[in-house]
Amino acid sequence: MDVFWAILLVLLAGAAGGFVNVFIGDSGLHKPRVENDVFQPGFLGTVLVGALAALGSWGATKAMTIFGAELPISFSTGDVANALLVGFGAAKWFKSETEKNVLQKTAALAAGKSADPYAAVTIASSTPNQALSAALHMHP
Repeated sequence: MDVFWAILLVLLAGAAGGFVNVFIGDSGLHKPRVENDVFQPGFLGTVLVGALAALGSWGATKAMTIFGAELPISFSTGDVANALLVGFGAAKWFKSETEKNVLQKTAALAAGKSADPYAAVTIASSTPNQALSAALHMHP
């Protein structure tokens, strides 16, 4: 198999794994944006991270000579499955890091304001972006 096609298939499978991850959790299908001064990478960032992680994983397991002697490359269904799983896992990690940044900002804002029982319940039971919005609307 031509190396170009193998790389393309791995990228597509990793991107598919990342895309599936978009629908898990609260982030949903949105474009990259800045919300409450926090960058939200959206589905494009998640798909890109999934594709690149899958390519990195596949490259590490299928080390070959790119220039020099011609070596045939094998490509199996296991390679596609690995790319899907790695893409999904990398996208999950990326989303977790983004949500961690939102929650850290939420905690910093809420700690500097007076106690608000309603905001506390909202922060504890909502999505990271909704929690940040609640912290922003707390009274000083």
